[in-house]
Amino acid sequence: MAFYYAPMEGITLYPLRNIHKDMFGKEMDKYFTPFLTAAKNYHFKKREQRDVLPEYSTSFCDVSNEIVPQLMANQAEIFIWAAKKISALGYNEINLNMGCPAATVVNRHKGSGLLENPDILDRMLFDIFDTVDKENLGFKVSLKTRLGLMDVSETPRLMEVLASYPASELTIHARVRSDFYKGEPRLDTFCEAVKIYRENGGKADICYNGSISTVSDYNRIKEYLDIELTDVDISYMIGRGLVENPALVREICGGEPLGSKELKEYLDKLYVGYEGYIPEERNVIFKMLEHWAFLHVHFKDCDKQLKAVRKARSKGEYLAAVNNIFSCCEFT
Repeated sequence: MAFYYAPMEGITLYPLRNIHKDMFGKEMDKYFTPFLTAAKNYHFKKREQRDVLPEYSTSFCDVSNEIVPQLMANQAEIFIWAAKKISALGYNEINLNMGCPAATVVNRHKGSGLLENPDILDRMLFDIFDTVDKENLGFKVSLKTRLGLMDVSETPRLMEVLASYPASELTIHARVRSDFYKGEPRLDTFCEAVKIYRENGGKADICYNGSISTVSDYNRIKEYLDIELTDVDISYMIGRGLVENPALVREICGGEPLGSKELKEYLDKLYVGYEGYIPEERNVIFKMLEHWAFLHVHFKDCDKQLKAVRKARSKGEYLAAVNNIFSCCEFT
């Protein structure tokens, strides 16, 4: 069993990866990057490419195996081009995003838009894995998917397709695209999907993803999966839960819960990290506010203080407002 930090657009950038690895990463096995878009003109955005340059992963001893770049593509030849470029930096695994539910992504037949037509997906995956094999490219391809696009009736056919290819790992978010992130994860369908995948010859390692925000969430989900999938060793990918509680995996593994002082230290280091990544002060503050959208749950009766954080327009105003939260509000 392993624990992974899920790819989150605009969140799991190298400043966060480095700081989280330093402070909370003892129990973490892999960190997935936000998706890089493999464009039709065979070009990466500079900011996306910069995020995967190994020299910026200063907290990692084994960048090749601890960090997994994720690619967004809808054509095999474009994926292969992008994967070659990224693997040349030293990465041993490339992940294909087949799960992003954003309309702007799906409308371009990327992310979970790839799930719309299993036959087209089948041809794309055939070309990807055939090229990796014939050209002996030397990197592993893993897949991150959902249970379907619109409905779980799509799951069996999807699993049959995925089982045909030698992915190194299959991560399944236990929802369909139309669920987005709402409602309870479909644990029963997840288990059925894994069984169908295995029955059809799928050999990839299996990773669960979806709605693990607390230790009790993890325990409940793990207990269910252990009963239903007795012969399958499952890893766990956590995204939003780790943004909300950076110490979540430590707690799951029996360690100390998140403390007020270490959260303050974490936020202070994040701010400094983003200052070196983002050019303008106001954009650094906006980036920190993305974290506060999750972290506010740790403070009771702090609406007034949180409002001051959200209204901050300078570094001084932001830091003063954050200090006020930690000094005046009860931490839970």
